[in-house]
Amino acid sequence: MKEIEIFRKNLDLEKLETAMKELDTIECEVQHDFSHGIYARTLKIPKGTLILGKRHRFETCNILLQGEISIYMGENQPVKRLKAPCIFNSEPGVRKLGYAHEDVLFTNIHPTEERDLDKIENSFIISDKEYLEDNT
Repeated sequence: MKEIEIFRKNLDLEKLETAMKELDTIECEVQHDFSHGIYARTLKIPKGTLILGKRHRFETCNILLQGEISIYMGENQPVKRLKAPCIFNSEPGVRKLGYAHEDVLFTNIHPTEERDLDKIENSFIISDKEYLEDNT
C-alpha cells in the first residue's frame, strides 16, 4: 500500500515515541522465565495496542506465541503482519514497532546465566542515551 510506504520512509521512532507519550498508556503484563543459560521474556499485549520496543544489543530470537501483530523492524524493511505461531530473528540495534490486531503473547529469548532483571537489561538493551551518543 502506498500509505504504508510513505509511513515507512518517514518513520522517526523518537518523534513517534514523544507523540505516544501524550496518549493513554497501559502496562503490559510481563512474564520472566529462566532455564539453564536462557532468559525468556514474554509480553502480553492486548488487542488494539501500539507498542514500541527497546533496541537490543544483539540479534534476538522472537517468538510470537499467540495472536496477530504488524511489526516494523527498521529502515528499508517492510511492515510485516505476523500470525502465531511464528519464530523470527531481529537484527542488533533494531527498535521494533508493533500493532496488535489480536491479543498477543510475544517472547524474546536471551542467552544468559544472569537472573537479575536490571543486569539483564543493562547487558542486552541499548539505552537511549548510549544510542544518541553513538549516533550523533
